[in-house]
Amino acid sequence: ILLFVYVRSTHVPKCTLISRASVPTGFMGLAGNKGGVGIRFRFYETDICFVNSHFASGDGQTNRRNDDYQKIESGMVFTDGPTYSLKDYIWYTPTTAGSTAPNPATSNQWWKISDHDIIFWCGDMNYRISQPNEQVRKAINELSTVPLHEKDQLRCEMKLNNVFSGYYEPPIEFMPTYKFDINTDTYDTSEKLRTPSWTDRILYRPKRSKVLNDNQTELESIKPIHYLSANNIKFSDHRPVSGLYSVVIKYECDEKRSSRIREELIREFDRLENDSIPTIEVEPRPPEIKFNHIRYLDKPTYTLKIKNIGECSCLCSISPSSISPSFQCLTFTPNQPYTINVKQEQYVNINFNAKFNVHSISEILILHVENGADTFITLDVTFDHGPFGLALNEYPSTFYDRESKKYIYTIENKFQSEHIVEMINDPPILYISLIDCLKERDDLNLISIFNNDTQDSLDLLPLRDQLYENNFDFTNYSTAQLFMILLHLLQSLRQPLISFEIQDKIFRNRNDNLSKQDDMTKAISIIVEQMQGKERNLFFRLLLLLQKCWPTKGQIEKTEAESGDILNICIDILALSILHEHLDRNQRRAFILACLNEENKN
Repeated sequence: ILLFVYVRSTHVPKCTLISRASVPTGFMGLAGNKGGVGIRFRFYETDICFVNSHFASGDGQTNRRNDDYQKIESGMVFTDGPTYSLKDYIWYTPTTAGSTAPNPATSNQWWKISDHDIIFWCGDMNYRISQPNEQVRKAINELSTVPLHEKDQLRCEMKLNNVFSGYYEPPIEFMPTYKFDINTDTYDTSEKLRTPSWTDRILYRPKRSKVLNDNQTELESIKPIHYLSANNIKFSDHRPVSGLYSVVIKYECDEKRSSRIREELIREFDRLENDSIPTIEVEPRPPEIKFNHIRYLDKPTYTLKIKNIGECSCLCSISPSSISPSFQCLTFTPNQPYTINVKQEQYVNINFNAKFNVHSISEILILHVENGADTFITLDVTFDHGPFGLALNEYPSTFYDRESKKYIYTIENKFQSEHIVEMINDPPILYISLIDCLKERDDLNLISIFNNDTQDSLDLLPLRDQLYENNFDFTNYSTAQLFMILLHLLQSLRQPLISFEIQDKIFRNRNDNLSKQDDMTKAISIIVEQMQGKERNLFFRLLLLLQKCWPTKGQIEKTEAESGDILNICIDILALSILHEHLDRNQRRAFILACLNEENKN
């Protein structure tokens, strides 16, 4: 996903506080096959943000596209220093010497997407037309596409306030931009015969819809001039979309005039403040969020009703009372902030995404009302103890029966037989059982596991619940379910399989060029020597499993021809599962390829 912002050279000195950010929304929220990139800057005195995104594909994936929007909108953060994500800021802890982890104390300010005066959000959003294919094509042939607008998924979701709250789009007066046979004007004639749709869009959102020019004339903040599709560009299966807009920009005025306006505004604000103070009422009362017995991957929801009972509109938002990792697990639908008119109500769904393992959480959230009284919301979460989010040495001990030459699949550690011994250097029995079961599967193939159709149909919750019960009979589960739950276990480890300390020693504190295959192979040997027994044993077992299911050269060529970038996505996710997000992407990829001796084949 690529985004360029061009500014005329005469205006470049007035572009300040420039920052960029990105949010992946691909497999497991780790890979970058889908997601968004953004650029923000201050143009004169106006904060402008541009976002380019690529949402989930597929006719029936409206909810996944909505989720992609929510993840990008809530997770994209711009800073006035190095570029980091909101997760980096909330999870900040001091690390090893020389680490580049962000420290909020050294950053002057940061912005969310919604903090800007002007926002343009564009991209391949992949929303489709919910109408039978033949009816859509007939309407296009008859040049009668207006009725199709009512079936456009994006506009329907915007009306329901599920996505892009406060955003606008000019009237669509061009034909659907997807999907064409390349270098033709003919809609898709392939075997899949996709329904033509307006997948490529440009939306905009002003902080204020109208502004005063010279304190007198009222102007629209953003005024569309044209919104077009480039039908003469045919080398892609999409038709590009462009828009031209007139935008009102704030600029500095002379000091005397500024002082006069400031005094007038202060007097006016004082009058307004005395006349009306925003007042809200919330339900349930008191607002207490209680999620009990939460397990990894659970997504419980709490619905909060906010009613404006005052005499003026109010602006509300929910924030943590202090920097806390638990707030990073919360998402709000619709997105914040909320403007509530007099006597109106706003329902807010507060969702908790359990991705770590602690005993309990007890926090205070603040429902902040601009110029009004705050309301406090208690958040209490209790977790079921399970296998996710632990360190390897926190799992039950692993035991082996030397007489039967089998591992003992139980968590009890009181055994009377002299044949049973504790294997202190072996990984937890959960990992052993998963890997051994996968090695026996005839359909173990990475390409099929990471296929879009396979991933879209996966349900990991029943298998997750079985792991919480320490039941290691995986007969009823598919190979894809077992493999993905194994990756979740690795990704949730408190420290990655190869610790941050070892990664820093090998990759960050060496002057050697580790980009070559021979150099990376030497680095791997050093890494293995420095790993602890359990980690080393699990690492070798995992590599043997990956070598068994790694695609052949013929499978790779067929995949590249039919499904594009699945192998690269697979490599990225495997590397992230073993190393976590500590090294840069090129180092992670070089490492995993060297481990599998695949560099020369690719």
